[in-house]
Amino acid sequence: MSKLHTAHNSSEFDRIPKDDLDLKPRTPLRHSSSRFEPSGDQATFEKLATFDEVDPQYHVELFLQKVDQCKILFDFYDPSSDIEGKELKRMTLQELSAFITATKMTFTEEMYEHVVEMFKINIFRPIPPPVNPVGDIYDPDEDEPVYELAWPHMQIVYEFFLRFVESANFNNSVAKPYIDHKFVLTLLELFDSEDNRERDCLKTTLHRIYGKFLSLRSFIRKSINNIFLTFVYETGRFNGVSELLEILGSIINGFALPLKEEHKIFLFRVLIPLHKPRCLSLYHPQLAYCILQFLEKDSSLADEVIMGLLRYWPKINSPKELMFLNEIEDIFETISSQDLQHIEIPLFAQLAKCISSPHFQVSEKVLCYFNNEFFVSLVTENAENILPIIFPALYQLAQPELDLIEQQHQQPSNEFDYGDEPNNWNRTIATLAYNALKIFMDSNPIVYDRYCILYEEQMKEEKSKKEMRAQHWLKLEDYVEKLKLGDDQGINGVEIK
Repeated sequence: MSKLHTAHNSSEFDRIPKDDLDLKPRTPLRHSSSRFEPSGDQATFEKLATFDEVDPQYHVELFLQKVDQCKILFDFYDPSSDIEGKELKRMTLQELSAFITATKMTFTEEMYEHVVEMFKINIFRPIPPPVNPVGDIYDPDEDEPVYELAWPHMQIVYEFFLRFVESANFNNSVAKPYIDHKFVLTLLELFDSEDNRERDCLKTTLHRIYGKFLSLRSFIRKSINNIFLTFVYETGRFNGVSELLEILGSIINGFALPLKEEHKIFLFRVLIPLHKPRCLSLYHPQLAYCILQFLEKDSSLADEVIMGLLRYWPKINSPKELMFLNEIEDIFETISSQDLQHIEIPLFAQLAKCISSPHFQVSEKVLCYFNNEFFVSLVTENAENILPIIFPALYQLAQPELDLIEQQHQQPSNEFDYGDEPNNWNRTIATLAYNALKIFMDSNPIVYDRYCILYEEQMKEEKSKKEMRAQHWLKLEDYVEKLKLGDDQGINGVEIK
């Protein structure tokens, strides 16, 4: 920072009253990219001979020279800075990638050391503070994406390193001292980058490392767990959650049966709490996929998974509630009737609340469950326990349809006016609720009639209580009025119940 710029900031600071410093909102500094600081005394990037121009016995030496040259960093904040050097580095990285793909030579230990070191210098750096908000506040139409200015070189470095690791000549044992725990941890920290292009490259790179290094697998899973737990319970923000979940989806798919206790703990203590953050929409498809992978391997886990979802069920966030309902719908495809019996009461109590939700899409989503043949077979098989839970919600919404059918039987020529019914806030909902009730009418008519009678008796009882409560309020109001007038004789004559 120049002295002039420093002096300018100091003068602005001095003009602000010290008492107002904490009261005025502060605009955070905008970081559009990571800062790669080129060293002042670095060597000039020189054009070296190509591999075709050199005898094969010197390929290793030339390879190391080219890799070492690619450790030179350039200032991408200044587009006019060393244009020739930037182009030479780009061409060199592409040449190295092509050489790795085409060659059948055995990699020396020195090659591993130099490649990993070059990768670290070009890629590993502190992630700048976030520019865009996350979760519900983030608006892709309003908030501009944040891209790394050095991406023209970073992308080719990622591609070169990936081809190096994927090469048939790659030896895990020789690379082990250089791709270690510290390397993996730093790689995971980079997943917080706001550049989605880099996160995609990181996802592929980490997945290949997981597949190549058996000794690192447990450590990678535990490190990802720590990132998720920190995200859920401390920071509330991390840009690479969806990409890490994609990696885990592939890993879970490869778990052997029976599932280890370690994996079940990961499901219940890490994946389920990931439903808690407000920014669930950013990674929910990947999270739901991971959970379904577990249930497809062991359906007996469904009851604990559903109870976990009910624990984090949103109270006032309808878009988030729709995500939960979509996930529950997919879980119904994996659950058995026996497993459903363990959690049917709390689950359908929540679904009944959703059916009665004032949000049109929430109510519609649950009612559309009844278009799923597998779901219908589950609920009809357990109608004795499920119908009394959801019957009141369905009956109230279907009331306009039921009244219409009754009127058509009595007066076929008259059409029912939906606008006159207070319960008919949406005609589609009333139709869907009636169709759901009709499923129970047709499949379990005896059970349906029984709960219909019980519901009518319950409504009469509630109506009677309501009338009695209104009478008591009238008596109380009369008592208060006479108390104000000081009519002692009237007070004594009024009986309060």
